[in-house]
This record gives sequence, C-alpha cells and structure tokens, in this order.
Amino acid sequence: MAGLQFDPQAADTIRKAAVAGQFYPDNASALRKEIDGYLKGGRELKAPVRLLISPHAGYVFSGPVAGRGFSLIDKKITRVILIGPSHYALFKGLAITDASWYETPLGKIRVDQDLKTKLGRNPLVCSAKGAENPEHSLEVQLPFLQIKLNQFTILPIITGDVDPAEAADLLFPMIDKQTLVVASSDFSHYMVQNEARRVDDKSIATILAGDTGGGIDGCGATPIRIVMHLARKMNLKACKLDARTSYETAPQYGSQSKVVGYASIAFVESVDDGLKSGGESSVLSSELKKYLLDLARESMVMAVKGMKPPAAEKVPAALKESSGCFVTLTINGNLRGCIGYIEPVKPLYQAVIDNARNAALSDPRFSPVKQEELGRIAVEVSVLTKPVPLEYSGPDDLLSKLRPGVHGVILQKGPFQSTFLPQVWEQLPDKVMFLEHLALKGGMQRDGWKTSLVKTYQAEHFQE
Repeated sequence: MAGLQFDPQAADTIRKAAVAGQFYPDNASALRKEIDGYLKGGRELKAPVRLLISPHAGYVFSGPVAGRGFSLIDKKITRVILIGPSHYALFKGLAITDASWYETPLGKIRVDQDLKTKLGRNPLVCSAKGAENPEHSLEVQLPFLQIKLNQFTILPIITGDVDPAEAADLLFPMIDKQTLVVASSDFSHYMVQNEARRVDDKSIATILAGDTGGGIDGCGATPIRIVMHLARKMNLKACKLDARTSYETAPQYGSQSKVVGYASIAFVESVDDGLKSGGESSVLSSELKKYLLDLARESMVMAVKGMKPPAAEKVPAALKESSGCFVTLTINGNLRGCIGYIEPVKPLYQAVIDNARNAALSDPRFSPVKQEELGRIAVEVSVLTKPVPLEYSGPDDLLSKLRPGVHGVILQKGPFQSTFLPQVWEQLPDKVMFLEHLALKGGMQRDGWKTSLVKTYQAEHFQE
C-alpha cells in the first residue's frame, strides 16, 4: 500500500445515516429523548476520559451500557477518532472515509480533513469500497456525541486486517488533550446467558490488565487492542463502567438462550484522580453513596427489630450491577459487626441489604445487635472491585507487589480462606504482619501466606 489519495470531488459528500430507524430512532426529538435517558444515573470519575470502548448494537439493547461511558466524556472535547470493525467487507489496513460529513437525524458532523490528510499519507491507510456505507459500528456512536459535545469534528476509521500496535503508532501523535478515541465493539455473540457472562468477564479482565495479546471475544477486538496499545503509550488505566448482556438490558426482546455481550470501559489518566489502578472502578457519586448508606441503616434497623428486609424502591441503575461489598458496624470506632460478599454475586443494592442485616445479627465474633445500641452504631459500606489473582515467584516478590492501603487481600490454601479489606492496613501497616494476621484469621499457620493463592481487590469505602 502506498497511502490513500482522496478524491477532491468528494470534498462536499455526505455519508448519510444507514441504520436510523433500525438501530435507533430516525426522529430527532425521539432520539434526543432516548439518549438523554441513557446518560442519566451513571458513576462519576474525577479523571478525564481519554479513550473509550463502547458497544454498537441497537439502542434498546446496548444503549444503557453505552450511555455509561458517554455520560463521562468532557464537553471540551473538539475531535473524536472513531475506530470500528468492518462487518461488510474484507480488506487490509485502516479504511478512512472519502466523505466530508457524516449525518444523523440530529444533524451533520464535519470530518476532520486535516487529520484525514495526514493519516492518508501512511501506507497503512487504504480505501475500502463497500465497507463504509452500510457500516453501523461507527454510526451508532455519533448521536451520543452530538448530545454530549458542542463543536467537534470526527475521523471515522474502519479496521481491516491490521496490526493493532502499528495502528496505535500511527494514531498516537495525532492525539491531544482535546481528542477522544472511541473503539466500537460488542463482546460475545449468541451464547447462553451464563456462558456469555463468563466469556465476557475474561475479555474484560484482559482489557483491565492491559494484556494486549490476551484473549478478547468481540467483533471489535482489533479496535479494542488499538486503544489498549494507545493506553499503554499514554500511561492510562482502564476502568469498567458497565457490562451487561442483551438479556439483562432488554429481557422483553429475547431469552437467556441467545444473548450478546456489551461493555463500557474508559481509560483515564491518574489513579489519584479517582481510578483504582489495575481493576474495575466502583467510583460512586455522593447521591449513590447516600442511597446505599440509608439502605444499609434501614436494613440493619429492620433486622434488629425482627422485621423483614426493606423493599428497595427507585433503585438507580448503577446500583443494580453485581458487585462485592461489605457492611461494617462500629460503636465509638470499635468494631461491632462486619459481613460481606467478596465476589459480585448479587446486585450491589441487594448485597448491601443482605450484609447490613448479617453484620447486625450473624457475625460469629459478636452477639446480635440490640435495639438500644442502634442509636450509637455508625454504618460503613465498602464496594469492592472483582478479585484478581496476584502472581508471584516467592515471598519477597509477593511483598514487593502488595500496595498497603490500596489492596484488599484474599489468601486461599486448601479449605482455608480469609480476607482483609484495604482499610485494615491502617491497623497493620507492616506487610509481613498484615499477611501473618490474615493467615491466622483463616486458620492457617502464621507463615501460610508464603505458599497461598493470593488475590487482590480494591475498595471504595464510605460511612455516615
């Protein structure tokens, strides 16, 4: 390939919407209203989103997941590079549009001609006739951008057979603080629900770990790997915002026997700005934190009074996602009960209800909470990322990889298992002492940590 020569007669051409009325409403008012609904009720990140993985199915299926990512993009973005897979044509390289505009029911968006010209000089860039006009993977991202941003240009790129690392090398110099890169991809296709979630979890774990050569089951695996290479160059960390299947978002339109997986994953700049490094984000807004704390207290009070668990009402969508969590009860700073789920086995709101009740009544270290104690108890909720194995070559290597105050740690050895939340580092700041106490807590020998399976997670904890 010798680069792409653009047809000057195509300077005023418009790429018309191909799937309006099929994947999303073709009426501007209805489209705007639908997207506004998807953009509400998400999580917050303090760090700016620089790269984004977003699904591209019909909005009724993937819109709720896509909205989680687009709700977080900075309104100051002035240029968006869109990278999507080709569903309709086979070719080698990166296909860039001949058109000067893309159009949706919300209006026209200008293609960045300067950037297109610069990239077009590279032999990696090609013309792929027949790939662009029917392609939906880029088009379905545009209305979200039109709602969120003001004046911006786009560069639509469709991937063929191309080395993701080479594509990232090409794009990297073109990216500045006002540029957002969106990789368009769905995940597993047409599996049964449980298998789809298992496969998607593995793909997402690959992305969160930054393993550019790891397994990814998705039609947009190449676009995803391109942004993963970009993230490595830009020193960004991955943050899972949402992951669901078509059955979970729209059960009225299908069954658990044949689903498609979707995920929204952001890449942000700094751990200190709100992302927990190397894992999933559980950064919650102040409103969502208050909702969970109120729910935990209500559940505790009702349990102590012998009443049934509360029936949660108007549960925000973000709290319906499965997540590990612990509920901790204290009186004057002294522990009174602490129970939780390490793994994401239930929706977060339900896990809080369960664990508040169990912390009050079923912690084997304490007698059940009495009614006269309720006024003195402080409630704390810890929302956990999914535990991931920590590989190590020996005790010294393990100690070097642990991050006090950040990592919650799980030790597993035969039938024995125990965990300490990240805040336990405040009482046991020495790594060896921390691990020895954790081993003893799990019924192991004091030095059992040296030969245990180790998993780490992170937690966002907040209290009344």
